[in-house]
Amino acid sequence: MKFLFTTTVAAVLSIASASDRELSSYCPGAVRVESTVIPYADYVKFQLPQATEYCMQSVKITDVVDDEGSPTYSTVTYANGFNQTMCEGKGTWTVRPEFKASGGLTTEEKYLCDVASVVLPSAKKSYLALLADGVVPDESFKDRVQSIVSDLDVSKFAPVNGGFLSFLSLTSEEYDSLSNLADTFSAVQPVLDSLKVAPIVSSAPADSPIRISTDAGWDSSVFKTEIEAFVSANEATYCSSDGCAAALSEFSSFGSDIVITGLEDAAAFATAIVSDATMGPKVFQIEADLPIFMHNEEAAWITQSGNKTDHTPFWDHGITGTGITVGAADSGLDHQSCYFFDSNKAVTFSNDPQLNAGIWEDTGHRKVVQYVGYAGNDEGENGGHGTHVVGSILGDRVDDVHDGMAYNAKIAFYDIGVANAEYLNVPGNLATDMFPYAKRVNALLHSNSWGSASNSMTGDARQVDQYSWDNQDFLVLVAAGNSGGDGSSQFPGSLGAPATAKNCVSVGATSNGDEDNDLAYFSSRGPAYDNRIKPDVVAPGYFISSANSVTNPTDNHCSSVGMAGTSMATPVTAGIAALAQQYFENGWYPSGTKKGSDGFKPMGALLKAVLINGGQRLTTSMANYQGSSFPNFDQGHGIVELDATLNFADTFKEQGLYVRGDFANMPSFSSSSDAPVTEKFTSTGTSCVPDGQTKEFRATLVWHDYPSATSTSKSLVNDLDIKVTGSDGNVYFPNGGSGRDDTNNAESVVFTPTEGVEYTIEISADTVTQGP
Repeated sequence: MKFLFTTTVAAVLSIASASDRELSSYCPGAVRVESTVIPYADYVKFQLPQATEYCMQSVKITDVVDDEGSPTYSTVTYANGFNQTMCEGKGTWTVRPEFKASGGLTTEEKYLCDVASVVLPSAKKSYLALLADGVVPDESFKDRVQSIVSDLDVSKFAPVNGGFLSFLSLTSEEYDSLSNLADTFSAVQPVLDSLKVAPIVSSAPADSPIRISTDAGWDSSVFKTEIEAFVSANEATYCSSDGCAAALSEFSSFGSDIVITGLEDAAAFATAIVSDATMGPKVFQIEADLPIFMHNEEAAWITQSGNKTDHTPFWDHGITGTGITVGAADSGLDHQSCYFFDSNKAVTFSNDPQLNAGIWEDTGHRKVVQYVGYAGNDEGENGGHGTHVVGSILGDRVDDVHDGMAYNAKIAFYDIGVANAEYLNVPGNLATDMFPYAKRVNALLHSNSWGSASNSMTGDARQVDQYSWDNQDFLVLVAAGNSGGDGSSQFPGSLGAPATAKNCVSVGATSNGDEDNDLAYFSSRGPAYDNRIKPDVVAPGYFISSANSVTNPTDNHCSSVGMAGTSMATPVTAGIAALAQQYFENGWYPSGTKKGSDGFKPMGALLKAVLINGGQRLTTSMANYQGSSFPNFDQGHGIVELDATLNFADTFKEQGLYVRGDFANMPSFSSSSDAPVTEKFTSTGTSCVPDGQTKEFRATLVWHDYPSATSTSKSLVNDLDIKVTGSDGNVYFPNGGSGRDDTNNAESVVFTPTEGVEYTIEISADTVTQGP
């Protein structure tokens, strides 16, 4: 099942009894009694934009400028979002201005009066339904209400303290019928139209897009047509001089989202939509679609240098993926998008007898050298997952901010997605039916933004290890998953397979960019089932803007779309790994200048070691949830930063680098009795490092291990060890430990060196049962 980030709702709602008193004493317009309204004290705990109160420590709108000082976009920083639990002790409760008490009423009385006074239309409207005490949304419940609401989706009921709650789209007749089921529903109340608009809409920049969410009970394409008609009729009132546009988006917790761009006054437009008799009842919520998206360009500088001033040193030195092919398996690829399109070569398919599927191969194509149509021959969806993923690896629109990390590389694509299907169609054996196709067109990196929720050595995970063992020049990257938290709680051990494989690079996601980097709350966490450190690294993944697909594409069409998840962090990392591969193949090592005679093909384990060795620790509590040690089970070895390991003679003269990771220059172990491999270095200290900064000594060992059985409780088969000993007597062990590591096949030693001290790196074998 593919990992796509979808926001989740967590609610805390106690079911309290309410009196049947009439509200007419202070609310003459009331048409319902108090018992039909959810108590105010409980309602405010259900924190969504509809809630009467919200918690925000600060809302900061910041203009971002380019190097010449010209504004490029604006960002809004949320301190704690709309979740009560996250607010406690951190922020302040703020009553929404449009919902403050007035006319001598308390805030609670005004809430009760407003909800009880809504005159219901006969057509569908949004309601909040709370099940009665002891009622659960099971088959019995479904049978009880199906005759009233035939399309009721019981999975939409969220568990809350003592009961279940959901938003429903109901006609007035359905509302009356459900309200009369006192033994089933404790309250069914209309959602106030004014509270469908998020507070941030009114304070967002004037040109901010807005996101209109509609419940799944409505036809999103019809609703989009109605929105477009409204925009066309009122363009002079609400749109900028460039006009407005509406687009469907796949990111919604409740149904479908429509994003409106080009608005002059987003707040006025949102108010008009929810007040409209036709469209208002279909609206679930309206939020400002603030530009928190990172373009691929921003992910590039974060993962190349971590420094927006130095920006992209690998691109600057001409390392852009030229000559590299990357493999990827995903939902499909819109190969007619301008990010991949070749006007001289149309992608066509012939039958592959082994897979009985269509296949395209032509290494002369600008981008798509292979397309294996295992599940289909195209993306087939608007805003497709696979197109976005490949765009982040190597999409090339020519000098576009959405171009991929290795924008001159080429793709060997394996289609495992059936258009509009919920699940992926993955071959039964990755080692025989998927990875070999990529390698036969010389793709030695393989990106996979999909998986299951099983933290175990599944068959898929073992096949990743098997193929990596048999093909030591191959490296598989896998998304860690999106089950790490719900915004208020974090879930250790939420890693999914095949990211549980020991020989792959498991990738978690970070949120936002610039100096505010943090682990994305949804990013799945380790440890792996046998206590291995996973994910291995993290990379930008909380809204990345990349290549977009359309259902019926025309040649060379261009558009981009924002998506979020470890699905987005993984291709970013795969693209960065492609730059590292080119670095070695083009002969930049060891001199830091390009020398073809020094080039070699790096082992897959070397590229993994490079990514791990340069990882930078995130210091936030979210990224260190499971303890203060580093590396850890939340962020692994930290956020990828390529230039923290690979250097250039003209920019990183003070940074030494020593590498062993090509087949022609590799030691090996056949048993634990083999002599250790050692290397010695003398530290030049930290005199060349600016004041306030620390120069680190890093030594990282990675090996592709023999595959373990799927039933094992410990996956490590061949156990190697690394340690560093100083001439001053200090001994440094890997992975933040105080002794040898007998669990992981990725071991990294990090410490601050002392000038003049000679350090000996020693690699030894504790156990080699499957060698050499």
